Amino acid sequence: MAVDVGTWVVVAVTGYLSGSFPTAYVLVKRFTQKDILRWGTGNVGTTNVYRATNSKMLTFITMAGDMLKTALAITVGVYLARASGLPENVGAGVGGIAAIVGHNYSAFLRLKGGKGLACTAVLGFYFAPALVGLWVLIFLVTVGLTRLMVVGQMAAMAAMPIIAYFAFPEAAIPSYFATALVLIRHAPRIRNVLDGTEPKMYYKIR
Repeated sequence: MAVDVGTWVVVAVTGYLSGSFPTAYVLVKRFTQKDILRWGTGNVGTTNVYRATNSKMLTFITMAGDMLKTALAITVGVYLARASGLPENVGAGVGGIAAIVGHNYSAFLRLKGGKGLACTAVLGFYFAPALVGLWVLIFLVTVGLTRLMVVGQMAAMAAMPIIAYFAFPEAAIPSYFATALVLIRHAPRIRNVLDGTEPKMYYKIR
């Protein structure tokens, strides 16, 4: 049991530190000398990179970087679990969830961070790629009806644990944790939606 606990601690710490790497902050600072924490929502994530830079290239690189750091955390989790004779899916889940926590509450930005959507997508791809496809579908339909990206994001995330429970049981537990982490970060925006001050769309894709 001591070995098991030690393994999970290493996986969790590694995942958290990997997820904590502030991709958006580093890229925006390096190429535009701007502090992304002072732009838009102050969110250290893909969408806010576009607000701060108007650069599709930096936005894409940010998303790729956030996905890669999560993939690294999952890979380490799987490897260490396998080496210790422990369930690989648990290693992947612990590593991936820890990466989302690190992204949302970065150790390098005084616990500021992003909302975890790109990181969550990678974890979803590992456990159930079809679940990610359903997330995208629900997101697009909701945004099409409301013209509010944040509502689409929250609605799609809220649906994931329910869908996973019935259709993708192997992804159910990770989806519970991931959904909670993402929705907690989105919660402050609910007031904007209710009082009508939430922007209809953050940017148009050309």
